[in-house]
Amino acid sequence: MAICEGCLVLHRDGKIAYCSEEVDGGSCAGYGLPHLAGIMSCRVSPRKVRCRHCEENLQMRMVMAPVFVPEYTPVLVN
Repeated sequence: MAICEGCLVLHRDGKIAYCSEEVDGGSCAGYGLPHLAGIMSCRVSPRKVRCRHCEENLQMRMVMAPVFVPEYTPVLVN
């Protein structure tokens, strides 16, 4: 079975950002194959670069999110 030596990096929305092998000058064996170094979120990438895709996705989710209104539960205090 084929396996990639790198780490698969995902965006916040679950889409594949890249494989660490591609950044290091190699080539990924395939995004659908197991990755020896595992899976990492791009927001904790050691590259210290903010991902524009993730930032735009997060802003859109915050704008489209329903307003949270907690239910008011009256509490009687003696």
